[in-house]
Amino acid sequence: MNSIIIFLGLFFTYANLNAEEPVNLSQFLKMVQERSLDLKVDQAKLEAAQARSVGLAIPPPMIGFNQMTMDSGMKANGFEISQTIPFPTKLSNDYSARQNLAKAQEEMRLANQNEIFAKAKLIYFNLWSNQEKLSLLKSKKSIILDHIKLSKSVARSDSFASIHTLKAESDTDFLENEIEAQEQAIQESQFQIAAFLDKDSSFKFTATEPPLSPIPQIESPEQTHQLKALKFELESYRSRESEAKSAWFPELNLKYKEMGATDSRPGYSEIMLGVSLPFVFFWGPNAESKSASAEKMQAELEYKKTKRTIESEKYVLISKVESLKKQLEILKTRLIPRAEKRMKIARNLSPRDMETLQDRRETTEAFPDLKIKALELRIDYEKAIADLEKYVSQKGLSYE
Repeated sequence: MNSIIIFLGLFFTYANLNAEEPVNLSQFLKMVQERSLDLKVDQAKLEAAQARSVGLAIPPPMIGFNQMTMDSGMKANGFEISQTIPFPTKLSNDYSARQNLAKAQEEMRLANQNEIFAKAKLIYFNLWSNQEKLSLLKSKKSIILDHIKLSKSVARSDSFASIHTLKAESDTDFLENEIEAQEQAIQESQFQIAAFLDKDSSFKFTATEPPLSPIPQIESPEQTHQLKALKFELESYRSRESEAKSAWFPELNLKYKEMGATDSRPGYSEIMLGVSLPFVFFWGPNAESKSASAEKMQAELEYKKTKRTIESEKYVLISKVESLKKQLEILKTRLIPRAEKRMKIARNLSPRDMETLQDRRETTEAFPDLKIKALELRIDYEKAIADLEKYVSQKGLSYE
C-alpha cells in the first residue's frame, strides 16, 4: 500500500514538472526584459561608451629620475617632470565627439530594444497561432471523420458515394501530415523561445491568446531612435573633422628639471617650454583633415538615406496594417459567425443524396478553414506591426 502511495506521489510530481504552464504575453515580455542576452549586451556597450566619454583626453604627465656622474666620480641626483598640452580645440572637439558617440549608443540601445521586443512578440504570436492551428486542424479532421461515417450510411451501394468517401479518407490522411507538421512547428517555436530567454531547451509553456496589437502612433522620422543615433554619430564626425583641422595647431610641452648640488658645483633647476611644429610635415595633418571631412560627408549621406527609407517604409506599413485590420474585422464579425451558424444548421440536417452530402461537408469545413485564414491574417498583421514598432520611440510603445 505504501509503495502504491509513493508511486502515485512520484507520478503526479513528474506530471507537474512537465506540465506546460500558461504564460500570457505580458508575462513573457517581462521574462524577456529580465533574461534577454541581447538586451544585456546592448547595456554593456552603452556603459562602455559612457565610460569612454568621461574627462578630457590630456596625455598623462611624465616624471623621471636623473643621476649625473662626473669624471671625478662625484654623483648628483635629480628629477624631471614633463607635460604635453594639446591645443584647446583638439581637447574640446575630442570630448564632444566622445559625448556624442555615447548618446548615439544610448539611442541605438533603445532602437535595438524595440527590435528585440518586436521579435519576442512575434515568437510568442507564432507559438500561439501554431497551437490554435493545431487545434483547428484536429477539429477539421474530426469533422471529416464524422462526414465519412455519414456518407457511408447515406448510400452504401452508390459508386459516387464510394468515390466521395475515398476522397474524404484521402483528405484525412493529408490532414494527418498537416497535423504532424504543425506539432513540429510548435516544438520549433518552443526551442526558439527557450534560446531567446537563455533557458534550457526543455523549457516550455503554453501561450494564451494575446490581444490585438494597437497600431503605433506615426511620428516624424527625426523622432525615431535610429535617426537620433545617426544624428549623434554625425555630430561626432563633425567634431572629429574640427579636431583633424586642429592638427595644424601646435602642442605645448612643459618640462621642469631639478638637479642636486655636488661638492664642485651647485644645484640647479631648469624650466623648458617646447612647441610642436606639425606644419613642417604638412602632408600628415592634410591627409587627416581630408579623411575626417570624407567620413563626415559619408555620415551625412547615411543620415539622409535612412531618413528617406524610414519615411517610405512607415507609410507603406501603416497602409498594410490598416488593410489587414479591416480584413480581420470582416472575418471575425461577418464571415466566421455566419459560417458557424451554417455549420450548426448543417449538422442538424440529414443529407439524402450526393449533392446535399457534399454541401454538408463544405458547410461544416468552412468554419475551421475561415478560423485558420483569420490566424494567417493575424500573423501577417503582427509582422507588419513589429516592423512598424522598430521606428517608434519608447514613449510611443507599450509592452504590456
